[in-house]
Formats: sequence, C-alpha cells, structure tokens
Amino acid sequence: MSRYSLRPLAGHADLFEVALGWDPGLGTYFVMVFGTPDRESEPDIRLWRGTRPREIGTPAGVIAIAAPYAEVPEGLARQLEIDRLRFPHNPDRPANQLLEELLGRTRSAPG
Repeated sequence: MSRYSLRPLAGHADLFEVALGWDPGLGTYFVMVFGTPDRESEPDIRLWRGTRPREIGTPAGVIAIAAPYAEVPEGLARQLEIDRLRFPHNPDRPANQLLEELLGRTRSAPG
C-alpha cells in the first residue's frame, strides 16, 4: 500500500490533509480529505473515495478527485503507477477473497 500526504490548497484553510495512494488489497487508488481537527477530536473525514474493490482504476482518476482540494506534485501520477506495478492486486490471495466476501461480492467461477 502507498500513501502520500498532499498540502491543501490555500483556499481550503478548513482542511488538515489530503491523502491518496494505492491499495493493492482492494485493487484501487484511494483519496481521503480531512478537515481541521478541533482541540478535542481527530480530523473529520470530509471525503473518502476508493473504498470499494477496483473503484478508482487510474492515477489520473484519483488525482482528478484530489486536485480541487490539494497541491498535486509533478510526477505523482507516475509514482502511483509504479506503486500499482510494484504491489499488484491479486484477487486469488486468500485475504483478498475474504475481503470481497465480507463486502458481499462473489467472484464467478471461470468459464
């Protein structure tokens, strides 16, 4: 799994962090947008995408979701693709099969 912390845009003083990365277990890229925490609480999650198997399939897709909230460094799309290639999704791994079953998705048998 990879995770990169991006700096929120200047117009988003209400945001604490924008995080994105690659989740090989779900086979998807993900993005999370966190609001600024109160003194007595953790940052609230304002946006969380990439929580379902294969939800976001490309670096461009996840960056498009994050770009309205954060500064996107040059080369991040390439690094995300490298992460996907280094840690590929393997639906045959027992942990991934269990995860899909828990999420209520079943795989069809090969034809």
